[in-house]
Amino acid sequence: MKTVLLSLLVLATALPAADKKPRAMRTKDIRAGETLLADNFEGEKLDPKWTFNKGGEFGAKFPIKDGALEMDQGGAQGAVIWREFPTPAQDASIQLLVRPWACKWLAFGFYAPGDRPGGERQLNIAVNNVGGVVIRDVKSQAALKAAKTNVPADEWQRVCFESKGDKITIQVNDRVVLEYKTELTRGEKAGILLNLYGGKASVDEIEVKAAAVK
Repeated sequence: MKTVLLSLLVLATALPAADKKPRAMRTKDIRAGETLLADNFEGEKLDPKWTFNKGGEFGAKFPIKDGALEMDQGGAQGAVIWREFPTPAQDASIQLLVRPWACKWLAFGFYAPGDRPGGERQLNIAVNNVGGVVIRDVKSQAALKAAKTNVPADEWQRVCFESKGDKITIQVNDRVVLEYKTELTRGEKAGILLNLYGGKASVDEIEVKAAAVK
């Protein structure tokens, strides 16, 4: 028995840092209520509730590899994928694992009700390949506020984005790295959209929760 336990300990110790997945975090400002979306990408294929532009041979690809979603820009200008919530929410949080191992940046955020999810966004949270996290105005592409996390691009990092009223809170690996106030985060949230530029990245354990009703 001791030999088995020792072997397991050695295996756990030897696990590459790139494969370690940080634990789930508690939200800081939002008391979580209804789960609007949860996907651990455990199946062989992507859940059909996710939508993306199918560009054929030269379009972006979204395969499931090693129990995670791989976003592959392929021959396209970027990779964009989105999913609608069962019911819209005003205040909500997104928590997910990201690994921008071979891209310039990977961004995610909410979109408002409308016919064009990609065009119904006000801001997003971008995680880049040099250990940075940025709150970005989608329309102007301006960086509203940024922080350096120093997490290597080939390591998993867990990011939590809370939108409550006009306040944004960003946590990375159980640490608050950004707080910001802007009217851009107010309003009804109809779904989540992820977009990538410059190569490939991996995503896992996406969970979106609406704020609990008082």
